Amino acid sequence: MEPVGGPSSTTGPMGVRETSGVQVRLGSLERERERERERELRRRARQRAGRRSGLVAAGVLVLAGLVTIGLVLTGGPEDGDSGTAAGGRGQGGAGGPLPPAGAPVEVGTADGYKYRLATVTSGVSEGSVTTFHSTPPSGTSFPYIEYLLTNPTDEEVLLDFPGDVFVKRELVAPEARGRCMPQAGVPEDMCTPPTKSEVVRRMAGGALVDGDGGDKYMPPGSTYLVRATVDVPVESGVSRSDMGLYVWKQLYMADQLAKPVPYPD
Repeated sequence: MEPVGGPSSTTGPMGVRETSGVQVRLGSLERERERERERELRRRARQRAGRRSGLVAAGVLVLAGLVTIGLVLTGGPEDGDSGTAAGGRGQGGAGGPLPPAGAPVEVGTADGYKYRLATVTSGVSEGSVTTFHSTPPSGTSFPYIEYLLTNPTDEEVLLDFPGDVFVKRELVAPEARGRCMPQAGVPEDMCTPPTKSEVVRRMAGGALVDGDGGDKYMPPGSTYLVRATVDVPVESGVSRSDMGLYVWKQLYMADQLAKPVPYPD
C-alpha cells in the first residue's frame, strides 16, 4: 500500500514531524517505535548476558594459560597451545590501503558502542539475492552502497550496520514503493527500502571476534568494507546522484534528524 507520508519501516522509525505539509501517521510510527525499542532491549540483554559469560570464560582461559606457563618453566610439555585462541582472532590479512572515502561520520549508542562510517562508492547488482517475493520487473536492478565501518574505540564493539541506503522514490518499482519509507532529515523525494548489509572484507585491524548467539564483535581500531544492498527492485538507470547513505535509526540518532554519510569528492 502506498504510504501517506509517514514511515512504517521494518527497521523502525526515525521520529515524527510534519514536513512541507506531509503529515506523518502518528499511530503507525508509535507502534513501530515501541516494537523496535522492545526488540532492541531484548537484543541488548542477550548481549550483556553473553559478555558476562565471556568474562567468566576469559578468566578460565587466563588460569589455564598460567598453568601452561608453569608447566613450560618447570620442563613440562614443549608444544603448548596457549596462543591458539589469540591467533585465531587475528587470522586473515587486511585488505590493503583504505580506498578513497567521503568525510567520516561518527555515531554511537546508549550502551557506549561507537561507529565511524565513510562512504566509498555505489553501484548496481543484477543478480543480488533478496527477499523480494516475485520476479523483478525487466529493466530493474538492486543498487548498493559500499562504506568503511570502523570501531574508533579502545574496546570491542558489537558488529552492527548503522547506515541505510536511500533512493529516489520514483525509481523504485511501483509494486515495491510501499516498502520504501521517507524519514525526517532526508530529502522528501527519497525513501529507504529494506536494506541488506554484509561485510565484504577486512581493511585494517583485527578480524571479527565471535560472540554468543551468532553475534560478532569488532576489535579496537578495526575497519571493514561493508556493502548495503537495497532489497527491492529499482530502475537500472539509477546513478550515484539518485541514492545516498544515511544514519537515521533512533538507536544511533536518538531524537536527531537523519545524518548523511557523504560520497568522496
